[in-house]
Amino acid sequence: MQRILALAKLASLLIAFLYQSINYGQTPYHQTVEKVQELLEANYIFLDKAKETNAHLDKLMKNGSFEGKTPSDFASFLTQEMRSITKDKHLRFVWNKEPRKSRKKEPSFKDNFSRYRTPMLRGFKLMKGNIGYIDLAYFGGAPFHTSKIDQVMNEMQIADAIIIDMRRNGGGSPVTVNYLSSYFFNEKLLLNTIYSRANNHSEEMWVVDTKGLKRPNVPVYILTSADTFSGAEDFSYTMQSRKRATIIGEVTGGGAHPTRYHGIDGTDFGIRIPFARTVNTVTKTNWEGTGVTPDIKMNADEALNKAEELAKQEAITYSNALFKPLENAMNSLKKDNKELIKQLEYLITSGILDEFEINGLGYSYLLRGQKDTAIAIFNANTILFPDSANVYDSYAEALATNNQNDLALINYQKAVKTAAKNNDDQLELFQNNLKAFQEKAN
Repeated sequence: MQRILALAKLASLLIAFLYQSINYGQTPYHQTVEKVQELLEANYIFLDKAKETNAHLDKLMKNGSFEGKTPSDFASFLTQEMRSITKDKHLRFVWNKEPRKSRKKEPSFKDNFSRYRTPMLRGFKLMKGNIGYIDLAYFGGAPFHTSKIDQVMNEMQIADAIIIDMRRNGGGSPVTVNYLSSYFFNEKLLLNTIYSRANNHSEEMWVVDTKGLKRPNVPVYILTSADTFSGAEDFSYTMQSRKRATIIGEVTGGGAHPTRYHGIDGTDFGIRIPFARTVNTVTKTNWEGTGVTPDIKMNADEALNKAEELAKQEAITYSNALFKPLENAMNSLKKDNKELIKQLEYLITSGILDEFEINGLGYSYLLRGQKDTAIAIFNANTILFPDSANVYDSYAEALATNNQNDLALINYQKAVKTAAKNNDDQLELFQNNLKAFQEKAN
């Protein structure tokens, strides 16, 4: 009897031990999952999907599906199971102590500093055929990131077509996406609305003013891949919906929901929850789950070559549209030269030409012996830039070569007077030019 009682007592202790072991391995994860369920229901953009996901997680907890997993495996498993219901690639549960993966075999101490990581702007260049190329890694949210956008778009001012590479761009700040998009529109357009369920608020993303000159008409090609995601898709989708770009490459990843991070108190876990959804003004929807479908579907590795091929012809067409009217105006000069001035003024306001470009154009005709055209160009420059001493000096020089000495003298004098008024560093040069002309005329 005593032996039976002893065995019964031992069995009872074993059961208690096993129960405690199970609960020790189970309870912390279950509490974490329950906290995740609360956060999902309070914040996830689609309440019905949050509830469906939570019901699925209840079944998993009941079945003991979270038992015995390492923190890393638990984080991966929970992410996978939530996505199996939501199909949302932005939804992610993380273990914050997960070692950061590096592509390098031996990570360097310098990898800890942002200056040695991949920059937002991988690079840009002007390719053959006057085609601009921009490679963006992501859309940073700091002021210096928008300054980088200004920098590269300033360099692209002379491009007759622009290729923007989004094939390795994983997204980023919607504000920076909107800023880059704004460079390609002159009109004050509402591009997207971002709706948040948690606070029932909508943020409108309008075309904004940019620090650099806009390019509302330049041909644009955007390269995509299956890795193009989130903000990079936003830019591609917005430009495509407004017919401002041709998309070339692969269907993109399909993530249209901005996220917010929530730490799980008392743990090393956290969750990124999509709390809002982007609604495009044109399509009334977005690219969530479907991705952006390219206008020209092809392997991402071949997309750049195809874009270059198409851009070459479009660049010629664009260039002709810009400069053909000016060429026609110069070929049919009239006494008042109003059409010439009109075409030059348009190119100035578009950021295509400036005072010095026009001056250079005048000298190119002067060197070819086409004096009447050169004089008309220099004269137009004095009308367009009346506060510049240099334009009067150049105009005077052209007049002198055509023996229009009286008018040449007037403009040499204007150059000196304007330079003196503006404290121009080249005042002495203009004075010497006036003196040399007078000596030669006498």
